[in-house]
Amino acid sequence: MPAPGGLRRPPRHTSTPWERIRETISCASASPSCARSSISPRRPTSTERRSSIRPRRRRPVAHRERAGALPRRTPPRSRPCRTPVPSPGRPRSFSKSFSRASGQGGAADGNVRVQANGIASGFAVETRHARQGSRGGSVELGRYRLEEQVGQGGMAVVWRGWDTQLRRTVAVKVLHAHLHSREDIRKRFDREAHAVARLHHPYILDVYDFSGPQAQPSYLVTEFIRGQTLRAFADEHPFDPPELAAACLLPIAEALQHAHAAGVIHRDLKPENVMVRDDGVVKLTDFGIAALLDPDEKFTVTGSILGSPSHLAPETIEGKPADPRADLFSFGTIFYWLSCGKLPYQGASPAALLRSILDGTRRDPRAVRPSVSDAQAKIIARLLENDPAKRYQSAAEVKLELTQLLREAGIDDPVRELAAFVRAPQAHAADVRARLVARTLDVGEEHLTQKRTSAALAAFGRALSLDPGNARARGRVDRIRRRERLFRLARRAMVAMVALAVAGAAGWELRVAIQRARAKAAEKRVAEEKLAAERSAREKLDARSRTVPPAAPPTVSAVVPTSENNRQRTAPPPAKPAEVLDVKLHVRQHAQVTVDDRDLGDSTLFSLKLTPGPHRVLVRHPCCEDNSQLLTVTKNQPGQMYKLDYGPAKPAQFEVLNAPRDARVVVDVVGRGPVLVGTASNPLPYAMTQPTQLATVTIGDRTLSIELKAGWVNKLDYAQGTP
Repeated sequence: MPAPGGLRRPPRHTSTPWERIRETISCASASPSCARSSISPRRPTSTERRSSIRPRRRRPVAHRERAGALPRRTPPRSRPCRTPVPSPGRPRSFSKSFSRASGQGGAADGNVRVQANGIASGFAVETRHARQGSRGGSVELGRYRLEEQVGQGGMAVVWRGWDTQLRRTVAVKVLHAHLHSREDIRKRFDREAHAVARLHHPYILDVYDFSGPQAQPSYLVTEFIRGQTLRAFADEHPFDPPELAAACLLPIAEALQHAHAAGVIHRDLKPENVMVRDDGVVKLTDFGIAALLDPDEKFTVTGSILGSPSHLAPETIEGKPADPRADLFSFGTIFYWLSCGKLPYQGASPAALLRSILDGTRRDPRAVRPSVSDAQAKIIARLLENDPAKRYQSAAEVKLELTQLLREAGIDDPVRELAAFVRAPQAHAADVRARLVARTLDVGEEHLTQKRTSAALAAFGRALSLDPGNARARGRVDRIRRRERLFRLARRAMVAMVALAVAGAAGWELRVAIQRARAKAAEKRVAEEKLAAERSAREKLDARSRTVPPAAPPTVSAVVPTSENNRQRTAPPPAKPAEVLDVKLHVRQHAQVTVDDRDLGDSTLFSLKLTPGPHRVLVRHPCCEDNSQLLTVTKNQPGQMYKLDYGPAKPAQFEVLNAPRDARVVVDVVGRGPVLVGTASNPLPYAMTQPTQLATVTIGDRTLSIELKAGWVNKLDYAQGTP
């Protein structure tokens, strides 16, 4: 509301109450009409008191200024000039247009000066002053009219401009004036222009014009994108379900494939350098530190490593030459961030962050966001390999993997899905989630019909991670668990029956063997008694013949008749004793060994004597099935050392303590990859290949390392895991 007398009330943000008082006094001294309208001899009305400064406060203020109680300040300009006084240390507001120096050519020469309060100065852009100038009128830079500042970085300012010749909206990137004296910065600006000029792709920002590295100011003209950065869009609209992240980054993979084929490596891939247009098209931008740089250029003007720390590849941190696989590592960090909502590597300081990247310490994306599929987690893990040789070797391979992932998820047109998500994020995300849940349930049912219980359980678990309240998935999981429980009970009963049968058979064989041994002992005893009786009768006969007086011996036949008793008394020649060898038996871990039904005890090395030939050996270990094997002892065995093998390893059982009932349990053994074994309330057995194996177990959002034992119940304490 205007004040009485036509004096308008100054804006609140331009001055304090004291400045308004001094401004009124200076206005009165500068303009008599202003003094007559501002300082009235009559008493002001209530309306005047609300809309103007009370006259009775002017005299005490001026009196205190004269007396030295308040510092005397320079009076502002008169009221007709509405320009606020600039603060010390900041550049003064420049005029409404740029004027080229006399005798210069078109926009390409770039020799432009800015008139600020009648004094020629270098090109300097401040956000507030630039926008004040643009509100007052257009800012001319050659043939381009700068209309609005839309961004600012450490190297340049980005304006929305108008090409007056081709009559189109463009983006003008103007180099900071204080950096124009730096030759390395001008070279980087020049290389960005040449790098992007070599690329022509629908998902890469197009370059229209360049002023040249020696022009002042230096500027780069590109197409203008109406939208926002991927960082800003994702912070406001999370990419959940995670398949939307794959749909978003598939065009960026195509752009990287094109850039790498043209010999350009981005080297600064991050969410801030990916633009999301309002129609859903994504564009790769900012090739300011592309690999067109010299090989020995490793640092920026501030001495930091080129690129963003959170997205640097390990080989870049170590100062090694960049290749396309460094871009793929940065691509993997963005993929992890979009899929999980968090960056893969964290650190309290830049040094700690770089150390975590070099060490490769990151959490499994499925532990951060359970709705991430196993296939997507596998792609992320390979992209973030510290060794470049273990990563994808080209962006074409990444594009193929993402396409396959989306096709399995039922997304056949990723570009259309992304455009729909950008237009209506919440509604389309809910629609994609519903389609994924339905497709996952169908896959689980198909696995059930094929008797692939583990795969079916994983599919239904993924459906529950996408929709925790899905009754169909919960019912299928409960049914599988009941069936598994019944199967375990039946298996235990069968094992018990087999054990009883084996024990019965062994008892029967033992009884038969005892009876046979007793029969042989009885036969031997009878034979010995009979032989003793015959010997006693013969001795008595010999004694009687010695007591009879000698007489003429009768003529008898020299041939003694052979009787059955004589044949029994004739003993066969003794058999040659069999050769015995000193034999050693070795097992890798303590086990109970039995050789020819003789128990040797529990040890790893057994020394015994065996005859050459076959022998039955039984190896028993708590972690493995019993292994009955035939051992053939030969004379030419080196050192007479024989190695014994275990039977197949028994499955490892689990008992999860102090964990949420619905927390997923994932077992990752080196060389086999992560395997989902159910939830904390009902974990499934894990098939073992060795009696003991080192594994990393993830329970919900925590991870712990443990040595799994086959055939044992391994206890997993959720409280001891690391977040």
